[in-house]
Amino acid sequence: MNTLELADWLPRSNAVNLLAGLFLLSALRAAGSRRVRGCISAYRWNSVALALIALVVALDTASRAVALAALLVLAIKAGLIPMLLARQVKQQEVLTRVALPTGMLVCGALVVLAFSQTRVLFGSDPSILASCLPVSVATTLVALFVMVTRRQALMQVLGLVLLENAIFLAAVSLTQGLPLVVEMGILLDLLAGVALLGLFVGRIEDTLGEGDVSRLDSLRE
Repeated sequence: MNTLELADWLPRSNAVNLLAGLFLLSALRAAGSRRVRGCISAYRWNSVALALIALVVALDTASRAVALAALLVLAIKAGLIPMLLARQVKQQEVLTRVALPTGMLVCGALVVLAFSQTRVLFGSDPSILASCLPVSVATTLVALFVMVTRRQALMQVLGLVLLENAIFLAAVSLTQGLPLVVEMGILLDLLAGVALLGLFVGRIEDTLGEGDVSRLDSLRE
């Protein structure tokens, strides 16, 4: 890499690193917030960071398809989906099977595990997206932790959409953008899925009087 290429590479690399940090921190915020609306806000920032990373990739590759996909992510993931989730909020406090301080320690351990093992398995990548793959793996583990430990159906849906964001980031970091038709299909499927899950969450809360799905365990007796 000559001096001119390095001068062009460093600003974009630093921007991606900052956005990847925001992506991971917002996922940790969603895992550590005590209020449901705080978790939804964290998901919105997670999606904004994802869209901006995709825009940087679009500028780096001069790809209009990736740029359009980034705009769709911004509109759907950072706009429509948080709005649909916010409409289902009936209980402000997050119900969890694990105390939040303990949960954050576990999430920290998952982040360390993800970074260490991703480096071992895939090595170091000199591209501007070098930080994105370990961040996507770490966010995947954090999202799975949210899905397993939260007792509210709405929070489990939130963990699911966080997981999808992490998978989208992994696809961007490994392939520098999926074909546009694939990305549009994924986004539309996700939007339809969240809308349907929102209806199910509403029915569960109307039936049980709250969103605590642990009460459904009594149906197995």
